[in-house]
Formats: sequence, structure tokens, C-alpha cells
Amino acid sequence: MTAMTANRLTCASMVLVAAVLAGCATSPAPDPTAEIPYCHKTNKGRVITCTAAPVPSLNADAQAKQFAPDPNALTVYVVRRNWGDGRNFVKVQADDGATVQTLPNTMVRYRLKPGSHTIAFDFEGQRPATTVAGKAGEVRFVRLDGMVWSWKSTFTWATESEDAIRERALKARLIADLAVR
Repeated sequence: MTAMTANRLTCASMVLVAAVLAGCATSPAPDPTAEIPYCHKTNKGRVITCTAAPVPSLNADAQAKQFAPDPNALTVYVVRRNWGDGRNFVKVQADDGATVQTLPNTMVRYRLKPGSHTIAFDFEGQRPATTVAGKAGEVRFVRLDGMVWSWKSTFTWATESEDAIRERALKARLIADLAVR
């Protein structure tokens, strides 16, 4: 065997070992059926904050993003997705139902009785509300718009089209799926 052939075999062996080790270092894919807390991360993957309670599974998240109407309810998606949002928890509530603590890049799906409903959020002692109305089988979208600066944080109900909010919802994580009937 020549020195050239030995070098090639050594190089090929090293590449093979590196490929095997890289495969072992890859973390396993998350269980799509697991209901675990959701953690909001920076764009570099550092965890900023997590929900206290488990959220719906990744499978439920994918199903919710089909935005299929419920023939017996008005479906309302509350979406919180904005480039300037921070780590603040903001509580959202439909009518006088249970509150849900939202994080950036999350959404809540409510299945409500047909009619008119008040969706409100609580932040720093303020409780702005918006009204959503519809019939059974309809799907509506509202967006909580957050802007966080080092000296001040503000949250308002966004005034943009439901189509634009729907696009944002596709990139948000479902953290609560509530039926209030």
C-alpha cells in the first residue's frame, strides 16, 4: 500500500467517524403529542421565559393552524406576535372566562357561543378590550400588539386585517385551546 492510499483511507475514516459522532450529538425531535410548558426564546435560542402550565401538543398546534371552523361555535384566535414584543406575560380573557397568560409569539384559540364577545387583556393595571361578533361556523382573528423598550412597555389591540393576523398566527405557538359555550 502506498503512502497516498494510506492517507486517503485515514482521511475517509476520519470523515466517517465525524459524521457518526455528529449524528449522536443531534438532540432527538420533540414528541409531537407531549403537553409541556412553552418557552419563549431569543433568536439565538436562549430561553427567556416559560409558561407555568403545559400547553397543547405540537399536533394540536398544527391542527389549530388549519383554522377550520367549528360548526357549533364562533372560533376566535387571539394572536400575540410582533417583532418588538418582549418577555412580559400578558393575561387574556374572553368575557368572564378563565385568563390565559400569553407570551410573545403565541396564540389562544377560543370556541365561543355565537354572538358578541368581549376579549380583554390585563397589563400594568390597564384592561383594554375589543369586541368580536360572529355566527356559528365563523372564524375571527384579533391581535395583541406589544412593544417593549428598556424604559417602557405598551400593549394595544392591533388594527390590521384578519388576513394579516392569520398569517402571523401561522408562526405563533398555540398555548391554550378553550371552549366556552
